[in-house]
Amino acid sequence: MHVLTVDTSSAYVVAGIVEIPESDPRALNTVSERIVDNPRGHMELLTPNIVDCLAEAGLEPEELSAVVVGAGPGPFTGLRVGMATAQAFGDALSIPVHGVESLAAIAATSELTEVLVLTDARRREWYGGHYRKDGDTLFAVEGPFVDKPDVIMARQGVETPIIVAKSLADHEALAGSEIADRDALPTPQGLVRAALLTNGGFTAASARTLLTPGEPLRALYLRRPDAVEPKAKPVSSALDFGAMAEDGDQGGVEQEEELRTVRLDQSAAAEMEEIERDLFAEDSPWSLEGIRAELSAVNTHYIGIRRDGQLLGYLGLAKNGPSDDPEWEIHTVAVRREAQGLGLSHRLMVEALRKVDGIGGQVFLEVRTNNAPAVGLYERYGFRAVGVRKNYYQPSGADAYVMVRPSFGGEGEAVAAEIQRDATPPASAEGVRDTRGMIILGVESSCDETGVGIVELTHDNAAGQEVDGPCRVRMISNRVASSMTQHARFGGVVPEIASRAHLEAMVPTMRQALRDLRADRAARGLPTSAFDKPDAVAATVGPGLAGALLVGAAAAKAYAAAWKVPFYGVNHLGGHVAVDLLVTEDSEGREEHAAPGDLDNAIALLVSGGHTQILHVRGVGKPMEEMGGTLDDAAGEAYDKVARLLGLGYPGGPIIDKLAAKGNAKAISFPRAMMRQQDARYDFSFSGLKTAVARYVETAEREGRTIPIEDVCASFQEAVCDVLTAKAVRAAKDVGATTMLLGGGVSANSRLRGLLLQRCKSAGIYLHIPPFALCTDNGVMIAALAAQVIAAGAQPSGLDVDTDPSLEVEIPVVAGRE
Repeated sequence: MHVLTVDTSSAYVVAGIVEIPESDPRALNTVSERIVDNPRGHMELLTPNIVDCLAEAGLEPEELSAVVVGAGPGPFTGLRVGMATAQAFGDALSIPVHGVESLAAIAATSELTEVLVLTDARRREWYGGHYRKDGDTLFAVEGPFVDKPDVIMARQGVETPIIVAKSLADHEALAGSEIADRDALPTPQGLVRAALLTNGGFTAASARTLLTPGEPLRALYLRRPDAVEPKAKPVSSALDFGAMAEDGDQGGVEQEEELRTVRLDQSAAAEMEEIERDLFAEDSPWSLEGIRAELSAVNTHYIGIRRDGQLLGYLGLAKNGPSDDPEWEIHTVAVRREAQGLGLSHRLMVEALRKVDGIGGQVFLEVRTNNAPAVGLYERYGFRAVGVRKNYYQPSGADAYVMVRPSFGGEGEAVAAEIQRDATPPASAEGVRDTRGMIILGVESSCDETGVGIVELTHDNAAGQEVDGPCRVRMISNRVASSMTQHARFGGVVPEIASRAHLEAMVPTMRQALRDLRADRAARGLPTSAFDKPDAVAATVGPGLAGALLVGAAAAKAYAAAWKVPFYGVNHLGGHVAVDLLVTEDSEGREEHAAPGDLDNAIALLVSGGHTQILHVRGVGKPMEEMGGTLDDAAGEAYDKVARLLGLGYPGGPIIDKLAAKGNAKAISFPRAMMRQQDARYDFSFSGLKTAVARYVETAEREGRTIPIEDVCASFQEAVCDVLTAKAVRAAKDVGATTMLLGGGVSANSRLRGLLLQRCKSAGIYLHIPPFALCTDNGVMIAALAAQVIAAGAQPSGLDVDTDPSLEVEIPVVAGRE
């Protein structure tokens, strides 16, 4: 079998293909590798180097059997590029991904039986790990850890041979120590060796474990984020919260309960019956007696997931036939309705298949033919439909697919690879199938939302050349995972926490979006197996938080490479404009088209926590001109700071908007900055407004006055919205634009929407605002922008494109170096 290896935990960009011979796993063969010393080149080099390794090895992506990735420890930013890339490759190809300690990968290639591995942790600190080999086993005596060089050497002594990274070789703390290697790094073969030596050694059984789902991928950071939770400031006694308390508005964020995977016994029968009755009411749900019989059968194994004591879901597995050649059957998979969408079915399947693959054997199951999400889930684990049982579910009479997953290892591995190839539809060099539409997937990770969206692009020209008139872009999926609750206690977005959250959320969010794609195809009478992947992948490459951008863009490039489709690196701000042209559906499934307007000469007002800009739009997907922007705080940032000042928590926008609706916007005359004739016509400043709110509250407290919190919120909000709308309408009049677009997270604000609509009507300007779900950051807007630039004939970015946290609005799609 062939294993893809990746490591970016050090200054080196490491990629390679390692062959594990089935007859002798000890005889590892590095078929191809790329090892480049470039500490700032992980993003540009990694995925192109993987593609080069595959080409040199003469392999297609779907011929890979597993992925092994160095999980660190290592500097945060570079480490996440490798891990995001590895897990995306594995997910795209439906193959397992295994993380190993990068320090263990270094130790695994050493001839020494005991070694201390040291690498650069920056900040004048080292990463370290003390490893020992015992036959075909490698284990950590201590570590991995991070500490000051002198502290590490004092603790370890000088007896153990040391392997060090090149940058540490001449450090004074190593004086007198035996240095066995002065340029240590994780190599492709070292990564595979570590995976085998920490899991049974060089045996066929150990090698087969690489074909089964591993433990959840976790980066070894060893350091906590630098963010410090701010001390709570005393709330002014001048603020009256009486009306707010009466309405039951409460601050704070609930802490997510821990999920536990357990084996179920008779004590779970009653809860299982409750779930059965709710989910399968139309098809004779199992009785309590039937459930008890299942739980007590000698050949069944039931797995459950609990949270805070409550059973959220379960899976039933049965082992049939002789022990040396068993067959398995999944009897049921059930998840409470309120817990669906949390990835619990995936978690249950991983646990079940880990048990199956530890023994071997085929797995069978039945599933409704019209249950596209479930069919998609099973296909991702190597199941294929081999028949249909008519009227299987009673009394509804619904049909069932019979699906089978081959035994992994040996012939089973080849069969699984064949299934994967058969499910891959052909695509042209341009990535466009035909006039049925081009499927484009977008990834967004510029701040604290992990977004994956899918759209369908249709027009009269299937070759992708520029066409007359607007194309049609229909939304298929919009999946977003937000890490906002993790930032709440810090009072704002913490870049490091956002980056970590993106790495954890990317694959689950991607899988949800792809299930939506299958469901959409099934609903339109198209074969789901032929449309389970996109024709192009796009990602935000800027502007945004540097670390957050890297995770999403690295993952998106890996998905594109694994699926062999073009990649487009696009502008986040342009996405907020492109989303206005989407065709969406209302709550009853009716199509809603973006209202007409002149988008060859339009004004876009983008308002969020990171951006407040007036843009001159000269066609969606074309370069835009920034006419004005904030000179200090963005509008959303001002909302957050004022909310913190008033003791309202984070995020500030929604709670201030809610309270403002009950207050008097004329109660307090807060200043409108940058509105004098001599000021810049289109620029904003909100830092002074925040200071004015603070001083007003302080003065009221000093004078012994009380003021309703609702009036403070309403007056502050009016000052913000007054300036935003006045300058946006002014810009439209100055350029003769008759269309106004509103986007960004703050565009969900009710007063901003209402006041801008009022002023646009008075000026004869058409205002278009996207649905609430598309106002905040999301992957749909990225896919929508990519659709527009593709329709206009733009070339793909290439896989070597980098991210740019300060990307200018004039650049809708970023070109690579290829």
